[in-house]
Amino acid sequence: MNKISTKPIIGIIGVPTYDNEKDNTIAVYNESKNVTFQKGGIPFMICPLLNINYYETPLNKIPELTDEEKNIYEEMVDLCDGIIIPGGYRIYEFYKYITEYAIKKDIPVLGICLGMQTLASIDNNGNSLEKNEDEFIHTKTKVKYAHSVNIKKNTLLYDIIKKDKIDVNSKHKYHVSKVNKFKIVATSSDGLIEAIELPKKRFVLGLQWHPEKMIEYDPDANKIFDAFFEEINNEKQRTKEKIELL
Repeated sequence: MNKISTKPIIGIIGVPTYDNEKDNTIAVYNESKNVTFQKGGIPFMICPLLNINYYETPLNKIPELTDEEKNIYEEMVDLCDGIIIPGGYRIYEFYKYITEYAIKKDIPVLGICLGMQTLASIDNNGNSLEKNEDEFIHTKTKVKYAHSVNIKKNTLLYDIIKKDKIDVNSKHKYHVSKVNKFKIVATSSDGLIEAIELPKKRFVLGLQWHPEKMIEYDPDANKIFDAFFEEINNEKQRTKEKIELL
């Protein structure tokens, strides 16, 4: 008999990269794993399935997903109570399929940096990214705070933060230029889209900055993950109560 976990299982999409010896590697960022564990979750890597070097293979040379691959990705997502789409280097087709399936299942999704860009990509058929004009503001990798973000009221993000302006870190060369079904909920001091969310879903939030890297020193970053896990844990409790009534 399979044991049902009382802790939420958080699927973190694996990032194709390589190690110091140039070996092909699928990785989970330490900060994403750490914050999942710190907030009471079980980190679970959702890894790509093909036997290829994802990092070096051009996107247009990667085969389309087969029905078998799609079924396996769906099975991996079905194991999860929430999904984190981390930062990374490129938006792969398996990123988009996993994200679309999770949204369809109304599983809470938190997209970070490239993860937010993945959300926008499925919203705009891949035609939503532009290169930053002012890279200096948005590619500060060794500072706690790179710029400010203005948060719109009457949004999930505002309900979480309870502020209309916060300071964030930043390390991205491209930005989301437009959305359709998603709602723009925050912009940077120079006008770039910094956060998007999907109305009528339990929790689908994309952030251009990296709150997982700010957990040790920033209360607002903690609020974001606390809200993510609160929604997940509340649903687990509702499901438990339904099962007990059967």
